[in-house]
Amino acid sequence: MDFSTLAELGLKDAEIRVYTALLESGPTSIRGVAAAAKVNRGTTYEALKRLSETGLVAYTRHGERNKYRAESPERIFDLIDEKRRTLATLEAEAHSLVPSLLALGQHRHGEPAVRFYEDDEGIVVILRDVLHTVTQNRRKQEYYAYSTRSLRKYLYRRFPNFTRRRIAENVYVKVIAVGEGGDPDENSERKWIPEPPSSELSSYTLIYGDKVALISVSPDDTPYGVVIEEPGVAAMQRLLFDTLWGKL
Repeated sequence: MDFSTLAELGLKDAEIRVYTALLESGPTSIRGVAAAAKVNRGTTYEALKRLSETGLVAYTRHGERNKYRAESPERIFDLIDEKRRTLATLEAEAHSLVPSLLALGQHRHGEPAVRFYEDDEGIVVILRDVLHTVTQNRRKQEYYAYSTRSLRKYLYRRFPNFTRRRIAENVYVKVIAVGEGGDPDENSERKWIPEPPSSELSSYTLIYGDKVALISVSPDDTPYGVVIEEPGVAAMQRLLFDTLWGKL
């Protein structure tokens, strides 16, 4: 079963496992929840605390112990409504805040901006920036990507709905993939080049707007990315991509 909707609402993996385990098991103790969810008791306690705050879990006192139960999954619709109201408030505030922040963040003419992002959350920031930047271009909502097989599993694990969002926002992508895999989705084209023998390629490149994002993974399995914002750099990468695309 796909629980990505719960992840989009902000639930962590342990919280999703605890909640679904409670739905299946019925009211039980923290020990019973931990065993059913296959999560250690410390993590289970924190997950139950968070789920209680969101209203997805309730408990009753039995002697010196609490017995926890899952609230109806229909509570998810309430969470979505709450999130919608919060986002509407934030959007109203952002209309006055963003112009001020843009003025602070403008880099000097001719000087490129380079930003470093780390961990899965950093990759999510880059992917959201891709969608935001491309959708601002009313003339051509498109970006390019160089994909490697070893990096694909890291790219969307904290943003599993990225492709669905991209399609919904009518963003088109062209992908040159190194090695097999990664079938084309809607609003996309993909061409392949052979993966060299004993390849150690571990990079994913995104070319969008005036930006180029380079994503890789460190030896400790932590993804990271560097975004270069400079029109000339992006134009050169786009030219090289177009040239290679035409020869494949």
